[in-house]
Amino acid sequence: MCLDGPEEPHRPWKLTVEDYVSMIAQLRTILLAGFTASLAVSNATGEEPVGLVVEKVEGSQPTRIRLANRFLELTFDPARGGRCSRLLIRATGEQVIGEEDVSGMFLDHWAKYSWPSALMHLPYKYELMKEGKSRAGVRLWVKVPKFGGGQGTRDRAGSLKIATSPDLVGLTVRKTIWLNSANDTIEIDQEVVNTTMQSRAAALYIQQNLSMSGSHYSDNWYLPSTSGVRVNLQPDKRGGRAIGPDWIRTPVSGWMAVKDRRTQHGMVFAFDYNYLNKTYTSGGTGEWFLEPVPIGPGKSFLTSYVIKPVSGFKDFVYGSPALVADIQADEVGQGRVKITHEVMAVGADKKDVTVELQVIGWKSKKLLAAKVFQVPRLSSKRLQQQLVFKPTTLADGLVISAIVRTGKKEERYERFYAGDRAELQARTNLFATEGGGLPSGRGDRYFLPQPRKRKEFDKPDFAKLPKRDPKRFRCLVVFGLFTHILNLDDAVAGWKHRGGDTPVEFTWANCPPNGVETFPGTYQELFQFDLLVLSDVNYRAMGDVAMEMVCDYVEHGGSLLVAGGPYAFGNGEFQGARFLDVLPVRLRGPFDLKWAGKGKSWKLISDQPQHPLLKGVRFDQSPRVFWHHFVTPKPNAKVVLKAGSEPTLILGRYGKGQVATLTLSPTGLAGKGEVAWWDWDGWFPLVRNLFGWSKEEGRQ
Repeated sequence: MCLDGPEEPHRPWKLTVEDYVSMIAQLRTILLAGFTASLAVSNATGEEPVGLVVEKVEGSQPTRIRLANRFLELTFDPARGGRCSRLLIRATGEQVIGEEDVSGMFLDHWAKYSWPSALMHLPYKYELMKEGKSRAGVRLWVKVPKFGGGQGTRDRAGSLKIATSPDLVGLTVRKTIWLNSANDTIEIDQEVVNTTMQSRAAALYIQQNLSMSGSHYSDNWYLPSTSGVRVNLQPDKRGGRAIGPDWIRTPVSGWMAVKDRRTQHGMVFAFDYNYLNKTYTSGGTGEWFLEPVPIGPGKSFLTSYVIKPVSGFKDFVYGSPALVADIQADEVGQGRVKITHEVMAVGADKKDVTVELQVIGWKSKKLLAAKVFQVPRLSSKRLQQQLVFKPTTLADGLVISAIVRTGKKEERYERFYAGDRAELQARTNLFATEGGGLPSGRGDRYFLPQPRKRKEFDKPDFAKLPKRDPKRFRCLVVFGLFTHILNLDDAVAGWKHRGGDTPVEFTWANCPPNGVETFPGTYQELFQFDLLVLSDVNYRAMGDVAMEMVCDYVEHGGSLLVAGGPYAFGNGEFQGARFLDVLPVRLRGPFDLKWAGKGKSWKLISDQPQHPLLKGVRFDQSPRVFWHHFVTPKPNAKVVLKAGSEPTLILGRYGKGQVATLTLSPTGLAGKGEVAWWDWDGWFPLVRNLFGWSKEEGRQ
């Protein structure tokens, strides 16, 4: 294990893009010929080809690490964020990482910040790894310091002076990059380790900043989305205009790819969709953002991804740790369409593979054609299958699917096709519609829903978790925008629940829309709270893991208060989530937060004046509501308050626990003579009653 020294001095010379491309073109033939000859000699003499190498580069200052096999050669700079600064693909002689100060692969960033985070400038420790004769790698890691470990700048010196956000200090970011002797697939283990004594919630985004054939010009980036695989086309030269999206906020699969249009060389990146938030390309980078994950003290979050160099694919429709594939469709005359499917293995070869092609009419939903192919061995060599058929109406659109089966494992993917003209327009027209499949926007646009994510949960035996202390009242508030207006801590200041020895003990978890910063990392920690408050919190910010823990908390006897705001309820992206079962209300849609109108408001009134929650609560001031979510109570839910005729405080149960939903949003301006509901003298008594209700109802 070693720690790097200072950053490498800047090189005094720099090739132009044109010079570099010219040089590569001249050298490629020599390199390919030499590499082919060396392999021929080794095969003829019976010698083993070049084996695995992982070593410190002698004489390099600062330290550099070389990781190589007979397919690839990678050079790492631990002092510069543990990045890979050189990647040579031996088969093509291509160096795919540029010379800029921000170039490199395996760059770590925090997902909560826009580019860059300071991790890319920090010195990483390293360890050389070897597993037998077939696998070698380099492990690089950094413990996040108090300065220079959070939000950063492009300038290294300036970045290291910026104070790190407290929720990141003490975490360890670790990555291990592996090569094996049998193929050209790069395998990466990416980990965040919580080496602190408190639970944290963290999310990385991974950046690959590379230059196919020496620049990003003529590159295509492929980004799977709900409207199909979107393509970002970079111009052929400086001054040209890029076409296509850069951000994909609704990815449907865990991969992205890049290809140089001139050389047909590219790379596919395959990662875990189940923890994916969004993807991005700047035209020279491929980036994927992970969801925030709660991490308990001494625990870690580990994810893996692979990188596969490829050549010869026209486009890409799918990538995974096992496969890379493309589906092409072409009109071939007499109303016929030819489907061409190309596929190769990632990593080890696959035996006894079945490939099934299906064509379904997008509007009719009828099966139009199908064919099954048997593949004895699927390797890193592209294999092709074809299907020719005559569709009834091509303009209605076709969904072309491939199902690849290996043993019990099955992978499915598809593409949309509405004819060559529509395909060309969708690819090159700056004004083509979102879906791209039907650029004229005549309706029935192709849409692929996001698959439900499947995460691994390490759940305990809930019956064996320690009981809550009956003499303490502990409240966890996950707070979003405007939560401070509720003044929850002031409302219960000096208040003690019946039989309690101490005032309410608050724990505050900041949850901006881009990701929660802290959250209990273990069930044992979460279950010690008497009340959990989610105030103006959206699903994406919390992430699947935290939301699953919340649902389990309530199901096994916890008390939950959900308060409204711009990112809550229907605005919170809860579609399809288990959390909807927990709520005592049904959401009416993504735009359920309604405004009373300019100069207007609703009167907050009691629906059950004798309800215990309203004990000591007076309405003499006629509290006014300006914004609130319109929801529908479920059967057996109890409505306690209304704004006008719409329910605003609704109680319900889930499993052994109970839930209160307050659909009011603390936004808007009171007119002359009006009292906003959060300034109403009945608000503090109502909050105290809610806290008392949670303790009584939630007692184990």
